[in-house]
Amino acid sequence: MGDLVTFVQFLEELASAEQTIKVPTEEVERLAGRFGDRVRHMGRWNAAGDGSLDIPMGVIREAASELDGQSLNKAVEELKTEQFSRMLEASSAISLIEKVTEAYHRHFRELMSRYQSTSDQAEGARLRDQLVQEIFGQ
Repeated sequence: MGDLVTFVQFLEELASAEQTIKVPTEEVERLAGRFGDRVRHMGRWNAAGDGSLDIPMGVIREAASELDGQSLNKAVEELKTEQFSRMLEASSAISLIEKVTEAYHRHFRELMSRYQSTSDQAEGARLRDQLVQEIFGQ
């Protein structure tokens, strides 16, 4: 029975798109230096704050699922390497960055649509607060 709970907990974690990953400023700057400003479009960039980047976990999962396993592994290696090499537009890391950006934009549009279409006041207030946080930060 413990395996079922673990499986259910895992599914609940996968379904939770509201949790975010905070990419520290140093990592944002390192990645932007290698892959360009597109890195800052993968989530909510805290430009006026600490320079970190907040990306919903669901967005990262969605983007990663759009790559095959080999491309995802190659993207991770490209992101980890410290050596500067001229990155081709066809690199796996750039593909992943672009997929995360696309997924983040879909996430934001879906959040806006849910806010606009809800008739539940409590849900509307929660979605409004989430939108404000996405746009303006903490």
